[in-house]
Amino acid sequence: MTQWWRSKPLGALTASEIVAVLERLAQDAPDDAALEMALRRELTRAAHEEWMFDDDSGAGTGGTASLVA
Repeated sequence: MTQWWRSKPLGALTASEIVAVLERLAQDAPDDAALEMALRRELTRAAHEEWMFDDDSGAGTGGTASLVA
């Protein structure tokens, strides 16, 4: 039976939605390295857009944020 998913442009996905897609990809297509790399790149973009730092966060003072695979 075909399962239909509502579609959304990749650039419109939130970081949490991309994480969910990566988890699903690990189950459904674990050998698709190109798609995984593209999704991880998009996750980085989404995270940078969503995680806006204020002055108290250490931004601009050498503090860093990173995503761990």
